[in-house]
Amino acid sequence: MQVLDIDGLIFTFPEDWDAGQFHKWSFYRNQFAKQSNGIKAVDAIAVAPDKSAFLIEVKDYRHPDTEKPSQLPEAIANKVLHTLAAMLPAKLNATDPDEKRLAGAVLKCVSLRVVAHIELPQAHRPAVDLADLRQKLGQLLRAVDAHPKIVSTQNMKGLAWTVT
Repeated sequence: MQVLDIDGLIFTFPEDWDAGQFHKWSFYRNQFAKQSNGIKAVDAIAVAPDKSAFLIEVKDYRHPDTEKPSQLPEAIANKVLHTLAAMLPAKLNATDPDEKRLAGAVLKCVSLRVVAHIELPQAHRPAVDLADLRQKLGQLLRAVDAHPKIVSTQNMKGLAWTVT
């Protein structure tokens, strides 16, 4: 099993999956992000045995410093697009063999999925309309994944990994 700690949430992927915290990759932080101001990255990427790639962004609104809900669709869309732009250079130029391997695995995938993992506080403040988020993300990323998944620890919508 691969286990990733993303902002205090523990993502556990099945044994036959490949996953990594892209925003922590040496290639992303030390090379790609320095190409231009404003380059961002999704929190994690994962590759399933059926060659589906998952770009995963995590937002935990139980913490006060999380970005404003009104900016969320555009922020996630930009992170997805920047991450995708980094995959080929990472496969070719990453110095870490695991980063190079996982980037290569993403490039060999036959499907691409976007997952926004959103944790809301009990009081639902700030208010995040999850249906609106899914619709806006689908519009912004229609060429990537017109049907992104919006999930939480309480509702994983059939994904193969767990989050605690």
